[in-house]
Amino acid sequence: FELHAQPIVHATAQSPEGGPGLEVLLRLKDDNGVPVAPADFMRAAERYRLMPHVDRWVVQTALTALARGAVRLAPERSLCINLSGQTLGDAGFLEFVVDCLDRTGVAPNRICFEVTENSVITNIEHARRFIGVLHGMGCHFALDDFGRGLSSFANLKNLSLDYLKIDGTFIRNLASDNVNQAMVTAMIKLARSLNFQVIAEQVEDLSALDSARRMGVDFVQGYQ
Repeated sequence: FELHAQPIVHATAQSPEGGPGLEVLLRLKDDNGVPVAPADFMRAAERYRLMPHVDRWVVQTALTALARGAVRLAPERSLCINLSGQTLGDAGFLEFVVDCLDRTGVAPNRICFEVTENSVITNIEHARRFIGVLHGMGCHFALDDFGRGLSSFANLKNLSLDYLKIDGTFIRNLASDNVNQAMVTAMIKLARSLNFQVIAEQVEDLSALDSARRMGVDFVQGYQ
């Protein structure tokens, strides 16, 4: 495995101070050094119930790198780490994360865990305790890929979340797609009603960036 990092930047000068600064991306190369598509190795890991092991490696490696200065974050910014549904259902994972924070000395407010709506709903009791304990310690949480499954969001509104990440499918062609504009507007309005900040994914051209800024998102990220 290798860890890469994708920047998350403020959308405008009026965006809130602090917030997420980088998202950890997991990559894998085969025996010949050829990159394996993330969807392929993640699908295999999920099939064989290996995601808790993978996520443990990511968390430990990312926190160690941050503690040693191998990953550099601006002051008051946080490092985003994705967690799978299998991992949220692992009763021992909370203790593992707390131990990693203690051993590395990384301040909890420097970490933001990203979870999807489906993974939380599938493991609601474990997820509620995991989010509640770590949020109370100072960690941040983002609801990732928001927009793929809005039907169960009512179950999430009482969780200690900080950010909504709008799924990239709604950001593509945002400047010209009226339906996507209406959906993003509704998501931002919902986020504001819950005091969440908004991150737009896959903002990868100037028209999407201008539209996202105009609509009021707080942070943007994407391949350049």
